[in-house]
Amino acid sequence: MEELTTFVEGFAITNEPNRTSAPHPRYSQYKEKTARNDQNARRQQLLEIQKNRRFDFMNHVRKLTDNDWVGEEDKDEEDEKPDQSMEVEVMLSRPGRNYKNQLMLSEWLVEVPKDFEAEWLAVLCPMAKRCLVVASRGKTRAFSKSGFCINSFPSHLPGGCRRSSERNTTILDCLYSEVNQTYYILDLMCWNGCTVYDGETEFRFYWLHEKLKEYSSLGETSTTNPCKFIGLPSFSCTQDAISNAITSAPFKLMDFCFTTKVLAIYLAHLPWLSG
Repeated sequence: MEELTTFVEGFAITNEPNRTSAPHPRYSQYKEKTARNDQNARRQQLLEIQKNRRFDFMNHVRKLTDNDWVGEEDKDEEDEKPDQSMEVEVMLSRPGRNYKNQLMLSEWLVEVPKDFEAEWLAVLCPMAKRCLVVASRGKTRAFSKSGFCINSFPSHLPGGCRRSSERNTTILDCLYSEVNQTYYILDLMCWNGCTVYDGETEFRFYWLHEKLKEYSSLGETSTTNPCKFIGLPSFSCTQDAISNAITSAPFKLMDFCFTTKVLAIYLAHLPWLSG
């Protein structure tokens, strides 16, 4: 287990403290000797909050589709907090009221969970731009993490071109490679009008790849699908699986090779968490 801890301690998972835009917390560990269980405690508290959470995801999908935020209160994001007596504070944000803060953000992995091999999934990713993809009303739009529309084009995603029914909607979490004109799909929130925001990670990954099999034309370029959509495979967090993924050189997807790779780690039974 110590070898596994050393091997993966620099990779990323999801949440807010220990954000990946800052240096890894272990770099300054010689200065601070805080409790090692902080990250795990926050994770467990967040899971408890999520169990009791209620949110109208169907209405949220409609707002993303129509860009209609009328009626929402003009105030800061509402956060749900645990009891004040808890030692570690956890904040759970609702999805943003526009295209900002719609993605599940990541943080550095500072300690390996005890159930790492059994309860976690890993996705090997190319270095590319993270974006939210919304296909609806006959067009496909990509939004940056800050909520700006960075691309608009037709696609073979349900709802993504004029051939699709206007009622169809698809929402994806993607990595966009401008060089390869390809969107690599990390996660799925809605497919053909069916929301899976409250579905567990393991199910969302499975359903994504099942649907991609039905839409094989997404992996090919054409006038109605100028950018490819490729699903990123996931695997268990065993030492052998991670080692094989990391040491395979170069990382290859659909004839495109990547020498730089990032390992994203997900809790297998966690619903989607925005922002």
